[in-house]
Amino acid sequence: MQAYKQITDEINLNQQFKMLTQAYQEHAIVQINLARFSVLASREFMGELAEIFYNVKKSYELYLKSLTGKEKDQHKERIKKNGKEVLVLLSANGKFYGDLVTKVSRLFVQQVKDNPDADVIIVGSEGRIFFENADTGRPFTYLTIPDTSITLDMLKPLIQAIIGYQRSLIFYGKFNNIIVQDAVEGSITGDMPTDTKIKIQENEDFLFEPNIEFVMEFFENQIFSMLLNQTVSEGKLARFASRIKAMEAAQNNLLKQLGILNRKSRRIRSMESNKKQLQLFAGRALWNKK
Repeated sequence: MQAYKQITDEINLNQQFKMLTQAYQEHAIVQINLARFSVLASREFMGELAEIFYNVKKSYELYLKSLTGKEKDQHKERIKKNGKEVLVLLSANGKFYGDLVTKVSRLFVQQVKDNPDADVIIVGSEGRIFFENADTGRPFTYLTIPDTSITLDMLKPLIQAIIGYQRSLIFYGKFNNIIVQDAVEGSITGDMPTDTKIKIQENEDFLFEPNIEFVMEFFENQIFSMLLNQTVSEGKLARFASRIKAMEAAQNNLLKQLGILNRKSRRIRSMESNKKQLQLFAGRALWNKK
């Protein structure tokens, strides 16, 4: 009976795990239904903004090169960028997101090793744990953002941490569909994002109203925040899609395990039943002899 009790306990435990994975999966489906339309609908628009930002920044760099003498010195006094590059990891605080968080973190760590002069910012406890275990020896700034119900106010600490850098690369998960999510990197500071096909206007002249400095300042503040918000939303959508896939795989494994345990349980019950029958027959035989 001890073996039967152990099998029964394992069956109950696996059934509880199955209920837990179903709850996580249903929560992920709700989150995707809330975010999927808005993220995908704004993806193309934000890609076009990133394209414009790139061309504005290139024009601004040409403008800076054209300055000489006193104009150049006066402009330097207004520059707020620190001239450095920052690498930003958008991770998660919770678990059960499949392998996506690990893939993004692995891509991030490799870039940190390849860019020894860049500063490092990590968002999310899972990314921090991965980075610390990678033992890069690099200092980093750690920030937290909720996995759900993210507002622009919650992004302000991250915005303030990034906005002073000349160049930023953000590492996050990108949603393709429920089955496929990619680990990607992209820029929100007017550099060419690796996941956006930007039309480079090398030989085009642009007219800026009222002037290039005003337009550049607008992009570095307002458009920068919009692009960051879109990137964070992309990462959230990809994580919950990865969770659905992971929970589906977990449920399939649990069903297989429950099948094995149920067969063992039936076998043990059958053996116990046979044992009782043998004991009953043995008892009758003894009484008949008497």
